[in-house]
Amino acid sequence: MKKKVSDEFLIGRSRDIGGIEVKRVLPHSTRQMIGPFIFFDQMGPNEFITDGGLNVRPHPHIGLATLTYLFSGEVYHRDSIGSSLTISPGDVNLMVSGKGITHSERRPVNIRLPYKLFGIQCWLALPKALEDMNPEFYNCKKEDIPSVFSNGMTANIILGSAFGKKSPLKNISNGIFVEIKILANNKFELPKEVEEISIYVLSGKLNFNNKVVNVGEMLILDSDRSIYLEATENCHCILLGGDTMNEKRYLWWNFVASEMDLIEIAKKNWVSKKFKMPVGDEKDFIPLPN
Repeated sequence: MKKKVSDEFLIGRSRDIGGIEVKRVLPHSTRQMIGPFIFFDQMGPNEFITDGGLNVRPHPHIGLATLTYLFSGEVYHRDSIGSSLTISPGDVNLMVSGKGITHSERRPVNIRLPYKLFGIQCWLALPKALEDMNPEFYNCKKEDIPSVFSNGMTANIILGSAFGKKSPLKNISNGIFVEIKILANNKFELPKEVEEISIYVLSGKLNFNNKVVNVGEMLILDSDRSIYLEATENCHCILLGGDTMNEKRYLWWNFVASEMDLIEIAKKNWVSKKFKMPVGDEKDFIPLPN
């Protein structure tokens, strides 16, 4: 059943992960999830002139799917089911942890300096019936992502369906994730029939009913009505949302689950090194947080 929501602003907070600065919007002190999305980080924009870059050591996940989408830079992904590839700007990685997976994300060793990294990484909680599925990994290239061009707007349909187009990416949690670029003084209507929907501004400004959505802000909207947003400046933004979860979700470190017992089991399995490590990246080990 569709849940009515009130318009609500969330503002990202700065964090440091694996050597880069991120702006974390979800989870938020006032809200855990938007649709199936339980975690949302804006990575960068960061520029590394002499050294540094992303260096996230092998770590485990359960009960979620990670979605990584880059605007600039490259990330080398390796995981415990044998996936090994470099994601480039415009590509998207979807890693479904199911009952358990480990992965690492590092700067490619052959990338030239200066190195710029800018992108989004988010997690979608898995439906309860699929929390125990085997892990899976998908990579979708830029040229395979459908785009829509209309009234000064370009929309890339990364996950789910919007503006008459559907992403080829597997959509286990029935989420929606769309990159939008729109020129100043143009309007666009948000997709309807989405249980929970929000817009996040990366650059520029949007106006909704005389409310300004600034850089680093996410506006959650009630999609029961027709919603039009106007770009008051050239704007780059992310549309995300989807079906709400029917059960509470627990989030601890890199684990998401419908029952806390599942997280306790995952913690014990990580400490006792029962998780298989990423193929080719088995040596580093991150201790369980206190």
